[in-house]
Amino acid sequence: MDYIAQLGPMVLDHRFRRLVETLLRSAEEIYEGCGLPFRGRWASTYTLLHDHGPLAVGQIADRLRLTHPGVIGITEEMAAADVVTAVRDPADGRRRLLELTPHGRKMSGELFRLWRELGDAQRRRFAAAGCDVMAMLETIEDGLRERPLSAEVLPRISAGAANKSARASDGTTRKSFTSRSKVRASLSLVIAASIGALCSPAIVRAQASVPAPPEKLIAAAVRSALVNALSDSLVNGYIYEAKGRMLADSLRSELRSGAYDALDSGESFARRINETLRRISNDRHLGVQYLRKSSAGGPVRRRVVPGVAGQTPEPRARGVRVLADSVGVRVDNAAGNSRRPRAISEVISAPEYGFASAQILEGNVGYLELLGFSGDPAALQLTDSVMALFANTKAIIIDLGRNRGGGPQVIQRLSAYLFDKPVHLVSSFMRGMEKPMERWTADSVPGKRLPKTPVYVLTSHSTISAAESFAFGLRNHNRITIVGESTAGGGHFGDFVSLTAGFSVFLPRGRTYNPVTDKGWEAEGLKPDVAVPYEQAFQTALALARQN
Repeated sequence: MDYIAQLGPMVLDHRFRRLVETLLRSAEEIYEGCGLPFRGRWASTYTLLHDHGPLAVGQIADRLRLTHPGVIGITEEMAAADVVTAVRDPADGRRRLLELTPHGRKMSGELFRLWRELGDAQRRRFAAAGCDVMAMLETIEDGLRERPLSAEVLPRISAGAANKSARASDGTTRKSFTSRSKVRASLSLVIAASIGALCSPAIVRAQASVPAPPEKLIAAAVRSALVNALSDSLVNGYIYEAKGRMLADSLRSELRSGAYDALDSGESFARRINETLRRISNDRHLGVQYLRKSSAGGPVRRRVVPGVAGQTPEPRARGVRVLADSVGVRVDNAAGNSRRPRAISEVISAPEYGFASAQILEGNVGYLELLGFSGDPAALQLTDSVMALFANTKAIIIDLGRNRGGGPQVIQRLSAYLFDKPVHLVSSFMRGMEKPMERWTADSVPGKRLPKTPVYVLTSHSTISAAESFAFGLRNHNRITIVGESTAGGGHFGDFVSLTAGFSVFLPRGRTYNPVTDKGWEAEGLKPDVAVPYEQAFQTALALARQN
């Protein structure tokens, strides 16, 4: 009998640690069997540096949500194996950045193939177990970040102690429960209830008939702690430092003046805070949310369908949390763009890499629907295959109506086919950088370039993040005609920061923009050249393409 299993959720951390050790051991057996000098715990750091390097230790720790010492330990191991190396930041010679070595980058093809097989094997195991482990973990992690177990367990213990004290003062005599095992058993029940609530939507639905408890009221101390935590985050991390200080000063001033005194619920308090943030910053991404639900239309974290590393997968109808570049927005299932193109060629389709469909239509018009921009090397090979298919087309239609973003590699490769030489597409700037980072088209492509072929890009209100960046970079050079709806306006990128007592904030840390005009598309989105509902965008673009 497994002794640890008998202890139940009381030692859940031990069970997870044991599981992690088993998975890492299995991964390293696979690496060794393939002759790869690689360790399991390097994988996330390697992928991040492959897609977005070079980066400082602090940036790696922030994006992977690891501690600085943890990242240092991992990268030192990788450096000893000649997988990463330290370079000086060209903008600040005192700052050390980490990047993959030529040896490390050479491993990428084999590593990504291995990870695909490993991911498929794990998904088969999850399916056999009858649960969506990745979705469950996302729910658990979000819940623990927004409200630590200590915030739920300790008040219950304190309340129990207070009740016991009150009974004793009334003359009630009870046996003292000082046994450590009984205290542990009580904690086990509380933790089990907490984890159960996080993991089991079926149980929640089964109990839907039970009246919901009244919304928890928040004390003055919580309001003060939230304002101070939010102010510190704005000062130290918001993309615009001066405006971050202005926002922090305004929030603290309102707190001192008593502007929040009458707000005793988490949702009403978050709503009031967001009014101040939006009024001063006009930043639609910047917003506080409370554990129960988003307030004042702020950014909402949503479940992401597990996908390829570096890729934002095709959204489910209920919506997604967008990775890497921006916050998530709700996706309406009406984004089905009512058309069924009739292909006169082979059809290339690989949704797992973001390629929903590539084909040549009647009239010799190429049609490509992209659901996302994968960071997998196989996606670059697919890009080459698609553009080889389109090599002699009269025009090209690229459908981004359901595209939720992803990494830069496919963007750079696909864009390169549309010019006769390398082109500077966009620049990005992040708080703390001395100078912006430039994004250019790929230096070379293996196929025929199509600098004169007309290109029509379809957009919807759900087109966001890297999908907007792709269209934005091409429009900067008057290379495309945008047909459809204004995009979502995800020009800033950042992440969620946990604050206190169930509150969190989406904190924009950087922006992408036109290096010539210094303007981006945050909040406003990209306005189409030909404005039509997305459902009509394909037919409209096809008519324009055939007229050319």
